Amino acid sequence: MLFLQFTVDNTRYVLATGAIIEVVPLAPLQKQPNAPAYVAGLMNYRGRSLPVIDISQLFAGYDSALHLSSRIVVIKLRLSEGEAIDIGLLLEKATEILKLEASEFIEPGLENPQTPYLGKVTMDAQGMLQLLAPENILSVLDRELLFPVPGC
Repeated sequence: MLFLQFTVDNTRYVLATGAIIEVVPLAPLQKQPNAPAYVAGLMNYRGRSLPVIDISQLFAGYDSALHLSSRIVVIKLRLSEGEAIDIGLLLEKATEILKLEASEFIEPGLENPQTPYLGKVTMDAQGMLQLLAPENILSVLDRELLFPVPGC
């Protein structure tokens, strides 16, 4: 399987490329007043508004540094109800694609209910890599905030 590697606070993470629709360069984001801090804003994605989550803010509590290697990764989130939504992830140092086998990932040995979006881990010559579980990024409240049901 292929994975996109990115970094938060000098910790390496990977995202399965199967969830990725497109990797785009940084784009202007429109901030949203009173939104959670990890909502970087809204971007114009192919003529429609797309919420963008700042992964550094979500994981470590600081805004992503805007490096040349920072990207917005558009992914499709599969929701428990069977529907799917598109969302952008602002990632720092989204630098390379790695080929890893799913069987290489093991349980991390720590289960934190505050971070359900962090999955299994694997090791390589540079150290540990942790898998991002994008389907667990948004809580029910976040989904209602970012994707309100029309007419409600």
